[in-house]
Amino acid sequence: MALHKSPLEQPASTLQLASYSADASAVQNVQKIRSFWNTLVPSGETALPALSFKSDTFELAIDPARYPLLKAADGGMILLDKDASLPPLVRTLLQEKDSKIRVVTASPSDARRFLGALLGAAGFYSVEEQPLMTFGTDPQLKVRSDFKVERSADSVMNNEVMLVNASQQGIPIRLAEYLKTQGLKVSEPFADQVHAAVPLRHRVVRAAPQGQGQAVDLVLETLAVPVERNRRVELFKAAETGVGLSVAADRYFEHGGKRYVVTRFTGDPIAYTLFRLLETKGYRVVILEPQDSFKTAAGKLLSRMDLPSSYASHLLLADPAGRYSFEMSGFMLENATAGGGAVMLTDRPIENAMRDLLYDHGYQVQER
Repeated sequence: MALHKSPLEQPASTLQLASYSADASAVQNVQKIRSFWNTLVPSGETALPALSFKSDTFELAIDPARYPLLKAADGGMILLDKDASLPPLVRTLLQEKDSKIRVVTASPSDARRFLGALLGAAGFYSVEEQPLMTFGTDPQLKVRSDFKVERSADSVMNNEVMLVNASQQGIPIRLAEYLKTQGLKVSEPFADQVHAAVPLRHRVVRAAPQGQGQAVDLVLETLAVPVERNRRVELFKAAETGVGLSVAADRYFEHGGKRYVVTRFTGDPIAYTLFRLLETKGYRVVILEPQDSFKTAAGKLLSRMDLPSSYASHLLLADPAGRYSFEMSGFMLENATAGGGAVMLTDRPIENAMRDLLYDHGYQVQER
């Protein structure tokens, strides 16, 4: 950048700023910024001209390598003062000569502040900081970005809303693809690292049982517990007491050194008394009633097995940087797999995009 008086008046009087030689990282940053900016404000085939002004009093030229020039969304121009080295006098002269020029003084080393200043000067229809977006009710995906940009009043209708993040760790590719289906494009100009899938360690078992018996079978199958159906459980043995009495059990199994009976109660008081007598013989009895849903039946069974779990909304994914999370309702069983992983047992439908996201975070989704 050079600023001097007209040669006719005072040729020897010249204000020359120090020469600028950009290092490789600075050049790379400028390239990233330009590439990112073109996704928001396409520059077209015609490049912006270098800034220069000439009058009878002074001549002013701006070095585009040191002070990059970007096109603003409303037709103006943005001059980047990345090093805070632009003299106040020059800033004043620029804005006096062309009111459409906006000077942004911010360093890319503070990426979020830099992007905020840049987006704030661009003249977009709207720029929202730290927006929180939710998708679905149960399951529910939450996504937070540094900025949400609507370039025009029609951006929402045209699926042109842009989410901008300043982090160096990019969000998962599958998440970005899902957001695109929701009309949201993700741009992360400084992201050098992409989220890598983690080894499968956990399971999400999605149940769609037809009746209480299948609900019980699903829980026991998930826990790898062998089960017998329609077994007659002896209450008294004829060889011991001279009286033989057995009780019909819908399901019988053993787990953790204990014996379990699962049966249904239809209102017969004699049957209820027999079930309670089984408990005096050391059996753990789970009594299912006609109105019991999957949630209730599975909850009774797990509670009787002393497995601490309740049907509630559980957080399955949480990005360390707080950019996204995924939660859904079901029974969460910690340390339920051989490798110490968790098992989520749920009856909630899971769309394919969310299954892919869970898979990348170490969850294998199984349908029962």
